[in-house]
Amino acid sequence: MIRLQLANDTHIKASFLKTAREVADYIDILEVGTPAVLAHGVALVREIREILPEHEILADMKIVDGGYLEAAMAFENGADIVTVLGFASFKTISEVRKAADQFGGELMLDTIEISDLQSFAEKVSPLSPDYICIHTSADLSGVGESMHLLEYAKKIEIVRRVLPDAKIAVAGGISPDNLSHVFPLKPDVVIAGRSIWEADNPARVASEIKKRLEKGS
Repeated sequence: MIRLQLANDTHIKASFLKTAREVADYIDILEVGTPAVLAHGVALVREIREILPEHEILADMKIVDGGYLEAAMAFENGADIVTVLGFASFKTISEVRKAADQFGGELMLDTIEISDLQSFAEKVSPLSPDYICIHTSADLSGVGESMHLLEYAKKIEIVRRVLPDAKIAVAGGISPDNLSHVFPLKPDVVIAGRSIWEADNPARVASEIKKRLEKGS
C-alpha cells in the first residue's frame, strides 16, 4: 500500500502543530518541512515527536554540507528520516548515512535538480539509500501535471533498476485533483504538501488522499 507523507511546510508554529494534530489519523509520515526547520530549529522535530510518538517523523533538512553533524542533530531530536540533496558530495551523503546507521534512522535522497539520474543512482548505490525522492521544486510544476508523468516514470524506472532496495517517494504539487496521475508510477510514498496544509479543512483533504491511496485509484 502506498503511504502518505505530509510535507508540513508552514513556518508558523501554531499552524504547523494544529495541522499535524488534525491530520495525524491519515498520515503515515509527518514531515517537518524545511521552512519549519529554518524557523524553529530541530527543537520542533522533538516537539512533534512528543506529540505524535507513534508516527514516522521526517526532518526535511535538505543537507548539502556538514552531513554528519546536521543529520545527527535531527536524529537526536527524534527524526526517523532525514533528507540530503542528491547533488551533495559523495562524502556528505556518506556522512549522513553514517549518522543514520548510528542513530537507527533512515536517509532520503532528494533528486531535485538532478539531470543525470543514471549517474546519480550509480554514484550513491554503495551507500544503500533508504528512500529516493523523485521531486520537482515547489517553485515549478511537478508530478501534479499530467505532462510530467512520463518524465517521472522514466526516472523511477532508472532508480528501481539501479537501486532496487530503495523506496520511491514522489513529490510535486500532488492533490486530490491530480492524484490519478500518481498511481501509474506505483511509488512507495506519496508526498502532499500545500494541498493539505493550506486547505480550509486539512483533515478532509488528507483523509480523501489516504482513502484513495488505500483503494489504489
